[in-house]
Amino acid sequence: MPLSYRPEVDGLRALAVMIVIFHHLKLPGFAGGYIGVDIFFVISGYLITSIILSENKSGNFSFGEFYKRRVIRLAPAYFLVIFTTFIAALLLMLPNEAVAVAESALYSTFFLANLYFWQTVGGYFGSGADTAPLLHLWSLAVEEQFYIFWPIALIVLHRLFFHKLALVILLLIIAGLVGSEWWATSHSASAYYLMPPRAFELLLGALIACLPAQRLQRIPALLQATLAIIGTGLILYSNASLTEEAIFPGVNALYPSLGTFLLIAFLKPDTPGLGRLFTHRLCVYIGKISYPAYLWHWPIIAFLNLYLIELSLPIAALTTLATLGLAALTHELMEKPARRYRSRSWARVVTLGFASPALVSIVLSVGVSQAGGFPDRINADIQRRSDAIRSEPHEIRGDCHSTWTPSDLPPATECLLGARKPEVDLLLVGDSHANHFAGMIDVLAKDAGLRGYDLTQSVTPFLLGIELFLKKDDRLLLDEKFAIRNRLLEEKIAEEHYKYVVLAGSFYSILGESYFSKDKNAVPDQHTPDLFKQSLVETLTFIVEQGSTPVLVLGNPRLPTDLSHCTLNNARFGTHTQCSFASIKREKRFIQWQALVDELKARFETLVVIDPTKVICDETACYTELDGIPLYRDKGHLNHLGSRKVGQEYLARYHNPLAGPQE
Repeated sequence: MPLSYRPEVDGLRALAVMIVIFHHLKLPGFAGGYIGVDIFFVISGYLITSIILSENKSGNFSFGEFYKRRVIRLAPAYFLVIFTTFIAALLLMLPNEAVAVAESALYSTFFLANLYFWQTVGGYFGSGADTAPLLHLWSLAVEEQFYIFWPIALIVLHRLFFHKLALVILLLIIAGLVGSEWWATSHSASAYYLMPPRAFELLLGALIACLPAQRLQRIPALLQATLAIIGTGLILYSNASLTEEAIFPGVNALYPSLGTFLLIAFLKPDTPGLGRLFTHRLCVYIGKISYPAYLWHWPIIAFLNLYLIELSLPIAALTTLATLGLAALTHELMEKPARRYRSRSWARVVTLGFASPALVSIVLSVGVSQAGGFPDRINADIQRRSDAIRSEPHEIRGDCHSTWTPSDLPPATECLLGARKPEVDLLLVGDSHANHFAGMIDVLAKDAGLRGYDLTQSVTPFLLGIELFLKKDDRLLLDEKFAIRNRLLEEKIAEEHYKYVVLAGSFYSILGESYFSKDKNAVPDQHTPDLFKQSLVETLTFIVEQGSTPVLVLGNPRLPTDLSHCTLNNARFGTHTQCSFASIKREKRFIQWQALVDELKARFETLVVIDPTKVICDETACYTELDGIPLYRDKGHLNHLGSRKVGQEYLARYHNPLAGPQE
């Protein structure tokens, strides 16, 4: 028996899509608008589970028919947006940007976009996210991955626990929520993108479908209205209060999901106030076109971001109108006609509706990737700058950074720096800043005839005798891997007695921003610069005791705003943005860091200091480009070619600090 139509659910869809759009347009009051996706998850779980249970009870459920409906519902608008984005990428993007779109389209074709963007962007708000036009397809991937397993799991659970199905699903929700909170706290990027930490949200919707409708209807109307109001409040509260820094999903995702649960369960068209709002004609129509609206809005915004068009209020209004206009056209001209295929066989629908456009998408994706995005269409100077910015050290040196575990260190043969010879002379350790200095160290080590080995880890400066706490959602949480990794490096240095041990990291930021403790059970209540200094002395002392020469990389300036693409954008768009910024040598924190380094040099006679700011900055300004090579990939990190350029300029201007004392 088909489900009866509920206009208020379409009204809820309208709320979900509009807060997502307003969030991406950066409108005030919508900092947490990304929770619109969570509303969609709960709605989807409710509707799909209701359909499966209804058909299973009547004996009409078919996996072929189930996936046929998914193809008819999703594929027409989905592939239209992918193909349109392909065309826009080839017309408006640089070759490497077009290749990135092609790669993301290939993954999106098979509903694996969440895996792709987790690996490439690193987080929903990570570097490059604002200009990835298919980024939003991660949420469709989560849903479809869930629906690979859920139909058969639901049918099995329904047979095994017929009278207790709701209780079983509730237990799954609780387990999923606990797992999601752990995952979001421990692995924030993957938690945001992957299906398991999101499953409890879809299951919340499923739970509504399993609750006896007659019992829900017996609840007094006033109480139902009150619960619907509470649900609306939970959604609006989450939208206004959550930020990009919030731990998510986990418990924070429960608020909008529970709010959606309450609205689906208790909101009725005749609910005072809310019923009329959610069933208003305009609201219902936006709900009907919410899926294509969601698909269209982000590519438009991503291209505006790419072309540096400020999302002012007039631009935001035009973007919203364009999104809804395209969504309406897609709904009327593609989605409605596609419904005629409901009477066709599932094999025919899947072949024509999914396999055929998927094949076209594969051919386009592979073709654009193999052609390198057709670089001949772009000015060589622009292409050179773009290549530099896209040379990401964590990708180029990925096997030596953030992938190794205590039981599986990458061999020195795979993480080689400098001269190609049997003996390893130098070990580079530290955080992501150590990783981005691998290019510079490679240049200096090769010039000095030294062979290097890099073992770096994000958020892991090499500091002994202390524990690191990270601030997440106004909480300080122990980084359990920090001390373990550093003890492993300590053992490696004690075993090998390298000639040089190079310490690099975001030290001048760490000096004033980090939270350390001697005891992992003693959470610090403020920044701990003294403990950082104490640990740095202890670390240098240990290195010297092993017969190694300690080398300290002073660091690079952090950009006041993201000027990493500044010179590229000037060349690309004919703009004249100022790409230099005030010299780091005038910053109070850097002056404090420099003073500490001077103290360390006086204390440790063999300490060698490499100062990249001597190349990047002068007394008045710091620069984002040297000889046409952009230096940065984001606000804090150098790109690989920029790092190498710093090393080359250092050799051209100064004595190589790794070549021994200057005679």
